[in-house]
Amino acid sequence: MNKLKYLLVLSLSIITVLSGCEKEEENNKIDPSDRLDQYSILGKWKLQGLTIGGITDMSIRFDTLELIGDSELDDLKGEFTRTQYGPDINGTFELDTANSIIHFDINNTQRSFVFAVSYNYLTFKYYEDSVEIIEDWRKEE
Repeated sequence: MNKLKYLLVLSLSIITVLSGCEKEEENNKIDPSDRLDQYSILGKWKLQGLTIGGITDMSIRFDTLELIGDSELDDLKGEFTRTQYGPDINGTFELDTANSIIHFDINNTQRSFVFAVSYNYLTFKYYEDSVEIIEDWRKEE
């Protein structure tokens, strides 16, 4: 009978210690989410449509754009890879959320686009030679 009580007390002690450690570990976890997550822009996107000067290009697109956060979680900066016909384009980006602008830096050259995210769709709007260009992207991942 004494052995049974001893085993019961030992079992309860072990359970208490294990559950206490688990709660402490949960409380010490740091939220690793990037500040960019709140703008739903991170992920892999596939080009769905291209409109140039009001005319929609109906050709099939294979371009992809992958936006990932950088090592600094508190900023609105990240890295990107654009895969298209020809060599991939890599660089960094930064969001200006107050003006809905995304700045892409490619080899010390900056391009800025107005952006909008709605559900799984991302739109870039910009001008080249005074012609409005709109790129429509759909989220893949």
